[in-house]
Amino acid sequence: MYKDKIDFFLAQISEKCNQDKGENITFSLGNGYYSLFYNNDVEIEKIEDLIDMASEASYSSFATGSLAIIYFMRLLHNADIITDEDIDSLEEDSIEFFLELLSAAADKKEYDLFTGLIGLGIYFLEIKKFDAVEKIVSHIDQLKHERNQSIFWIDHIVKEENIIDLGLAHGQPSILSFLAECYHRGCKKETCAKLISGSVTFLKELYEENKQAQHIFPSKLNIATGEKQLSERLAWCYGDLGVAIGLWKAYTVLQDENLKAMCHHLILNVSKIKADKSGVFYSQKNDCIDTGICHGTAGISHIFNKFYRIFQDEELKEAHNYWMSLTLNQLEKGAKFPYDLKNDEWVEHTGLLEGISGVGMVLLDYQYPEKAKDWDKIYLMNIG
Repeated sequence: MYKDKIDFFLAQISEKCNQDKGENITFSLGNGYYSLFYNNDVEIEKIEDLIDMASEASYSSFATGSLAIIYFMRLLHNADIITDEDIDSLEEDSIEFFLELLSAAADKKEYDLFTGLIGLGIYFLEIKKFDAVEKIVSHIDQLKHERNQSIFWIDHIVKEENIIDLGLAHGQPSILSFLAECYHRGCKKETCAKLISGSVTFLKELYEENKQAQHIFPSKLNIATGEKQLSERLAWCYGDLGVAIGLWKAYTVLQDENLKAMCHHLILNVSKIKADKSGVFYSQKNDCIDTGICHGTAGISHIFNKFYRIFQDEELKEAHNYWMSLTLNQLEKGAKFPYDLKNDEWVEHTGLLEGISGVGMVLLDYQYPEKAKDWDKIYLMNIG
């Protein structure tokens, strides 16, 4: 439908990534990811720059820290771009460091995808260090709370007590998704299945309470007071799209047809939402809509496309086309991304989660899915 236009933008984004100096880890990783999947190559100088950044990084985030870089190096090794000797040298010291981080995250009760146990778990799954993965599953099991047949997890990053986060970026759907990955890799399958089942029961209760609404799941819930922070947005990070991903991953484990139907209804329900009701950021001054993966049009179109591949509903195809059209229209005008929303400041950058390289990955996945296979597992979107 958009073949020539997408090919043009894929080449344009490649040029931008090649020209970008990669002033920080966020930009350098974005450049690297896009070059790896689009060209199946990354310049040696950029690899060396990333390694230097990893050694100097004062933080270890799975998004923009040393863990993100070492994970990317493993992808380069899988693609035969760096050698066995190279990856062994890089991981020799870092694995022990990441094991220490695992213990620290468990002590802080921090399961977060970017700063806690789940990001570490995705890395250890990638390198097949299953003993570490099983430790993480055990920690997640110990952190659970139970109420009747329901299982949930309290967010210990926020200052407010008793908060359950329901976003894919930082909350319960990410736990579901990670546990499903562990189950399919044979890591503590019985524990994973038990936790997934209890978590689904909890989410079903919320679903039944609000299933007639346009936006069904809240972003956060105070389990003590019952107060809900409504989502009212379409995004990867928060809202029903992320919950749907978690539910589908759970279905692949439990094979519960009622759960499949619930996931199907959830994704069809939000497929009707247009930009003005989506919560996607738009700047009238800059004549710009956010096209990023995290909370922009490209991420939304990508998730609808993934679910279209699963369910084959015309409504999901139409939703994907709608959000893809908005993305391409903005690329024609020039894409900028929110930097300071309070002051309506938008900038160009090559970040993966919130920048142009991520938009490129969505276009690549749509146009040439065989080239982009499983690129999105770092964001737990590898569902179809």
